[in-house]
This record gives sequence, structure tokens and C-alpha cells, in this order.
Amino acid sequence: LIYCCVGTLSICKRMEVLKADELAWWLCERQLPSGGLNGRPEKLPDLCYSWWVMSSLSMLNRIHWVDKKNLEQFILACQDSETGGFSDRPGDIPDPFHTLFGLAGLSLLGDTSIKRVNPTYCMPQETIDRLNLEPQILLV
Repeated sequence: LIYCCVGTLSICKRMEVLKADELAWWLCERQLPSGGLNGRPEKLPDLCYSWWVMSSLSMLNRIHWVDKKNLEQFILACQDSETGGFSDRPGDIPDPFHTLFGLAGLSLLGDTSIKRVNPTYCMPQETIDRLNLEPQILLV
């Protein structure tokens, strides 16, 4: 839900209405000792939050507040060595949705082997540029 709200404000260029530091702090608290992220307190980490949380932090320009190295290790641990797909947690069955979220999360973390993904639209940045879409990203 946070991603939808922040994304809508980004598209509408109304990011200034957010209390960015407070929201980003809450989002950063979603990172667990495993490096993964959860969606709310007391829940297990889930690869999909590598997208939902990190895209919101990226739009808030606070992505550097999380431990990127540990998150990257969690994401890569969710990859199935046989199929190449990604699952919600290490050892689970991969699926297309978690594969998308894992790859998009790696892109947000700066993996240069993956095309840069726009945090608002979850599309390649080159597509956003070609369509002349300019969502608002906060400046720190």
C-alpha cells in the first residue's frame, strides 16, 4: 500500500506532502538480520519487499539507508540454481512474480548487469525516458 501511495504522489508530482524521513525510517525498519525485508513488523522476510520497500525508498531518495550488501545477498539466496527463477524465501519454489521483484530489486541496488528500472513505474528507465514520463523523485 505504501508503494501505491508514494508512487501516486510521484506521478502527480506531490511528493512534498510526505514526511519523507519518518516514512523512510519506518521502511528501513523492515530490514531483518537476514538482510531481507518484510512488509510489517513481526513478519518473515519476503523477496517481493525488495521491490515494494526499495522502490518507495528510491522515490523518497533514501535508498542508501538500508544495508544494500545484506539485501543483495538475501535476494541472490532466493534464486533457484536449477531454474534461475526467484522465490519468496531461500529454498522455496520460484515464481514469475518474485522473479520480477527480485530482478527489479537488484536493479534498484545498482546491479549493472540488469537494465535500470524506474522505481515509480517498475519499467526500464529507457522506456520511461522514451515515453517522456517524468515522475517526481525527492531530492535530499
